[in-house]
Amino acid sequence: MTGRRTAPGPAGTVRLRAGALDALSAPVAPAGIVLGADEDGAPVTLALLRPVPTRVVVLGALHLARQVALRTVAQGARLSVTTGRRAAWEPVARAAADPDRVRIGTDEAPPEEAPPARTTPAEAAPRGAAPRPGDTDALLTVHDRGATAASPAPPAGPWRATMLVLPALSPAVADAADDADVVLLGRMPPQEADLAARLWRLTEPMAESLRTLPDHGVVVLGRNLWRRLDLVTAERETALIGPVRRS
Repeated sequence: MTGRRTAPGPAGTVRLRAGALDALSAPVAPAGIVLGADEDGAPVTLALLRPVPTRVVVLGALHLARQVALRTVAQGARLSVTTGRRAAWEPVARAAADPDRVRIGTDEAPPEEAPPARTTPAEAAPRGAAPRPGDTDALLTVHDRGATAASPAPPAGPWRATMLVLPALSPAVADAADDADVVLLGRMPPQEADLAARLWRLTEPMAESLRTLPDHGVVVLGRNLWRRLDLVTAERETALIGPVRRS
């Protein structure tokens, strides 16, 4: 994902070139989850599960990662979480309509141990066809393994996504972050913002924005994409995972 980021434009403006990341869209798209709102209050969605494999990195924002997972599960996707802080993720499992479709463990799950896909004969895709957005075969795999986590294996196919959750940006995880299709950033200490600026060739105003984001602020970073959002959290989500805060 290395490349120079363009300076932020007016509210609601995204500068994209041909071939740029298509995972972000506004207003709401049927296959996306609402990620937040722009400065005009318009919803912005993230198409996390889509016809191509998707890799996401969340930096310094455990609350955001859990909110993304919660909303993905609410859409019917399966969820597999590898984490050393199980208690933080258990509310997501409890909120699932079918707990059997959520796995939380301390070790990587082999493919045969991922939460089972369940489709009725009417819902099942034709033999050899890729899952459709509404199929229950869609899978989000979350890796929440700490500051030195290695980049997980790429998603295996369409309607599959991996989300690597990192507490901070450091040289040790810079490559993993740079390999992502989209990076979700919370507020950063000055030294992390400086590293982000070098890694992604951010302008000084962009780096300053990372240093001064409020708790509910998020920056979405992709290929030729920079977008500043505010998280939108429902009361039920707050009851499940607590108030918005930086990890």
